[in-house]
Amino acid sequence: MPPLNPLQRAAFTATSLGRFVRSANRAGLLGTEGKLKATLLTLPTLARYRFTTARELEQGSNVCPERNALIDDDGVLTYRQLRNQTRTVARWLLAQKEERGLDALRIGVMARNGRGIIIPMGAKGYAGGELFLLNVGSSPEQLAGIFEENNVNVLFIDDEFADRIPHESDIMQQVQVIWAHTSTAHGTYDSIDNIVAAGDEDLPRLPAFPEHGNIVLMSSGTSGIPKGILRPEPVLPFVVAGYLDAVPWRSGMAVQITASMFHTWGWSAVNVSLGARNTIVTQRVFNPENVFRQIDHYRCDGLLSSPIFFKQMLDLPGNERWDTSRLKFIASAGNALTPVIVERMTERFGPILANYYGSTELALAACAEPQLIAADPTVAGRVPPGTILRIYDDNDQEVSTGQVGRIFLNNETALKGYSNPETPIVTIDGLVEMGDLGYFDADGYLHVLSRNDDMIIVGGENVHPQSVTQTLERMPGIDDVHSGGVDDENTFQRIAVWVVRTLDDVGQKLTAEHVREWVRDNLADHSIPRDVNFVDELPRNATGKVVPRLLPPSQRGE
Repeated sequence: MPPLNPLQRAAFTATSLGRFVRSANRAGLLGTEGKLKATLLTLPTLARYRFTTARELEQGSNVCPERNALIDDDGVLTYRQLRNQTRTVARWLLAQKEERGLDALRIGVMARNGRGIIIPMGAKGYAGGELFLLNVGSSPEQLAGIFEENNVNVLFIDDEFADRIPHESDIMQQVQVIWAHTSTAHGTYDSIDNIVAAGDEDLPRLPAFPEHGNIVLMSSGTSGIPKGILRPEPVLPFVVAGYLDAVPWRSGMAVQITASMFHTWGWSAVNVSLGARNTIVTQRVFNPENVFRQIDHYRCDGLLSSPIFFKQMLDLPGNERWDTSRLKFIASAGNALTPVIVERMTERFGPILANYYGSTELALAACAEPQLIAADPTVAGRVPPGTILRIYDDNDQEVSTGQVGRIFLNNETALKGYSNPETPIVTIDGLVEMGDLGYFDADGYLHVLSRNDDMIIVGGENVHPQSVTQTLERMPGIDDVHSGGVDDENTFQRIAVWVVRTLDDVGQKLTAEHVREWVRDNLADHSIPRDVNFVDELPRNATGKVVPRLLPPSQRGE
C-alpha cells in the first residue's frame, strides 16, 4: 500500500499528538492514580511494547495492580493477576519457539470474549510475533487454508470449536493446539489454565524489546479462505483520541463489552478499556438478560456493543427491572445504526448513545457523539485525529461537499496489506478505499449511505437498499428485515426484501402487498420492492451483520 507522503504525515501527526494528549489526560489514559509514578512508567513501557495489549497490562499492573481488570465467565482477575498470567503464557510461547526451532511465533486465536482471547493478545506483545484473530464461524476447510497461507504454528482455540480443527489436513503437523477455554474435560491438548498453573520458573525470560509483528484480522470469509488483513499495532495511540472524544470514557470505569473481541471493534474496545484502566465485564455467549444483569450488578459506566445486540436487549420483556442509571455512555460499532434503534435506545437509556464508523481494514474512520446521533441518527460523525478521509468520484477526483462518492482514508492503524499479497488494494493519493459510499455535509460531518456494491440502479435511479430497510423497520408487524438488489429484465435491477414477521396478530396478517404499500407511502416508486420474502429469521454473523449468501433465493413477486 502506498504510504502517506511526508506532508500528509506531518499534517495529522502534529495535531493528533496534541489532541491525543488532551483526550488521554481527560480520560486518565496516562494515569491519574499515582500520577507521577504512572508518568515515569509510561514512556519505558510504551518504548518496549508500543500501544499493545501487553503494554496496557504492564502499565495497569504498575499503577493499579489490585484493581479488577476482567470479569468474565471464569471469574475475576486483577490487573496484576491478568498481567502475570499473560506473561507466563508469553514465556511458554518462547519456550515452544526454542524447542521447535521456529523462526517466529505466528499465533492463531479462535476464542469467544474473555481471558481465552485477551491473554493470547497480551502474550503476543510480550513475546513478539504475529497474531491472527480468527472468526469463530470459520470452517475446518477455511482454517486449514488460513494456517497454510499464513504459516500459523500455534493455535489457541476454545474447546467448543474442537470439531473445527482440520485434523485431516497435513498442515496440522506444524500447528500446536492449546485450549483457550475449556467447558468439558479434554485431554487431547494442553490449555491456558494448565500453562498458568505450571508456573514460569524454568521458562525463558521475556525480551526487553519484543519484535512486534502484525495483528492480522480475518475477513468474514463469505466464500473461500478469509482474507488476512495485516494491521500494525500503533506506536502511539493517536486514533484513540477519537474514541475518547466521542463519549465520557474515563479512567477507572467498569465497561460491559459485548462487541466480539476477534473483530476490529471488540479488539479496539479491549485495548482502549485496558488503556483507561477500566474493569472489563464480558460474557462468552451473548445473552441480553445477562447483559442487563451485569450492568446492574457491576454498576457499569459504559456499554460497548452493536445494533443487533441493542435490539435484542430492547426486545427483552421486563428489561426495565434492571437498573442501568449508572451508564454514562453506550458506544456502537460493527454495523449501521438505524433511526428506530436510536429512538428506542434513547427512550430506554437516555441520550447517551454514540456511534463509531470504521472497517476491519481501516479501523476508526468517524465518530459521532450522543448529541449528534440524537439530532441525526444517520450521521457517521466527524473524522478523528490522526486520520485523513476523502471522498472521490468514479473518475478518482475528490468530490465537493454534499456530493456522494467513494470513501478513502488512511491512519496509523490502517492495513499494511493482506496476508495474500495478490489481494488487490484500491488506493488514491496514499488513501485506501473503504468500500462504502458517503458524503460530507456542510458542517463537515460524514454520512455513509451503503456499501459500494450494495447500491443498485433501478431504471436509471440510484437506490440504496439500506434506506428501504430503515423505512420498513418502522412498519407494524415487522420484527427484522433485510433489503438487497436482484436482477430485473425491465429496469436492470430491483429491490428485494426478506422480512421476519412479529409473532402477534399484526405480524401474522402481514402480506407482501402491505409491505409494498408501506414503502410506496414513504419512498419513491423505484424503492418499492419487487420481491417480498417472508422468512423465520435472518442469517447473521457474530457481529450481527446479515450474510446475504445464506439468505434463501428471492422469489419473484406478483
